[in-house]
Amino acid sequence: MNAVKTVVVVLVAGALAGIGTLGCNTFKGVGRDIQGVGRGIQNAVEKAQRWNEHHRLKRITASAGVGGTISPSGLTSVPPGSSPTFTATANAGYRVADVLVDGRSVGAFPDLYHDNASSYTFYDITRHHTISASFEVNERR
Repeated sequence: MNAVKTVVVVLVAGALAGIGTLGCNTFKGVGRDIQGVGRGIQNAVEKAQRWNEHHRLKRITASAGVGGTISPSGLTSVPPGSSPTFTATANAGYRVADVLVDGRSVGAFPDLYHDNASSYTFYDITRHHTISASFEVNERR
């Protein structure tokens, strides 16, 4: 923001430096020009802020209960539009009971290759998310 103020001050100082030899009508025109430049700078700053917010990394917080792990775990930062996959893996003697995404159950989708794992993919990330896995004792024999 200081850079914007500096640009405006330089523009105003430059415009005022030539006032001594110019008439009042010219000064009014310069004033309008400076106001137009100020609005242009403000619009550019606002546009940059919107772009930055849209392109800012999104956070996914992953956690696992007793009886297994989730990978990646903890806080993961991903670019908007990406599609990261998280895998919940049960320890020996446990199985994945449920997977919650943003507090809602998405079930315990069994991994086709591992009987004790469950994967979930976030598609086209546009906001922050949470994912958590819970596990229960595997009663299958």
